[in-house]
Amino acid sequence: MFFRKPKVYSGAAFDIGTASVSAALFEIREGDPRPHVIKIFRRFHKASLKRDASHFSKSTAGQFSALLSDIQKFTENKMPAAYLIGLSSIFYLGKTEHIYEKRQIKRAITADDIASFIKNAEGRFLSGLAQEDVEVFETLTMRALLNGYALDQPVGKVAEEIEIWVRFGATSRELHDTFIHAIRDLCPKADIRFSTFPTAGWRLMREVLFPAHSALMVDIGGELTEVAFLVDGVITEVLSLPFGVMNLLLRISESEHVELENALSLLRAYTEGMLTGEAENHIRAIMKKEIKNWEEIFERTWEEAGRQNMVDVKMLFLGGGGLISEMKGAVVPPLLHPHLARGLNASVMTPEAFRDKFGTFCCFDGPGDFGLLSLILTFEQ
Repeated sequence: MFFRKPKVYSGAAFDIGTASVSAALFEIREGDPRPHVIKIFRRFHKASLKRDASHFSKSTAGQFSALLSDIQKFTENKMPAAYLIGLSSIFYLGKTEHIYEKRQIKRAITADDIASFIKNAEGRFLSGLAQEDVEVFETLTMRALLNGYALDQPVGKVAEEIEIWVRFGATSRELHDTFIHAIRDLCPKADIRFSTFPTAGWRLMREVLFPAHSALMVDIGGELTEVAFLVDGVITEVLSLPFGVMNLLLRISESEHVELENALSLLRAYTEGMLTGEAENHIRAIMKKEIKNWEEIFERTWEEAGRQNMVDVKMLFLGGGGLISEMKGAVVPPLLHPHLARGLNASVMTPEAFRDKFGTFCCFDGPGDFGLLSLILTFEQ
């Protein structure tokens, strides 16, 4: 009697960031719904004084191809079947469109009605854009109200008033096609999906976010921090703030005259309480100075929340930068200075919080940890 070998479905999740391009190779095994992370890959962007869109586009394409080669070598040419590509804010345009309709006569909502609403919303989203240069890769219905009541499945329900909020994501066709072609050259039948990190986080945190009246999802990345504003479970705006973990590492590197890798080791040693005496005092002084700059930039977040009349805000630090779990005692509280965070409820969501969702909890370490995590955990959704 022959025993059938269990099926294994392989995938690769990519975090296309401003500091690096990261990837996690994972497996979905038959009979085990939890993903198993096999290995993390990372390529940092090439240094350049001209850090504009052209530089990032060329560097991103090059590093993405290099990661694919790394995966191909590691798997001995057995490339994954699925590819999940998460884009940071500088690589996409995102917007939530609101559609409202009041009918003269109540009637059942059909699938064609919903399709029409979404098409009209997409038309609004694309208005004013050179549509031949844009690829819409993400269409997500975030909230639907029928006669003022929220419903997950409006089709078939009778209603007079209909409201739908749809989140769209689009990127340049050139960048989109570059990723597609690079993957297809190695895996012609690959299942390829694109996402933005605010929506990936939203999918992952949906049960937590929906009951909240207002929430801020904060993802501290390598060079940018993305803040997604949510009101009644709908992403209303995403702010990109010009700071990240690299700011801290560069300050430590310059002050201590060490390479970035050694600066990372020093920062981790500090946050874990491993430094003592003069070394600890040096790092603490650097941290306090840099975090003060972060607080000044972060004030834009509170100002925007005020403009949107957000109250009883719940703030969720989703991670990013790979250091948020170690930084809980070092970075998060200063960012939540009492003057800045008055009235806010804050929580930190780290990869460890999702440990039981993995068969193998591999080293989510370095830039892109939560981004990769959220892409993998929302894969089957």
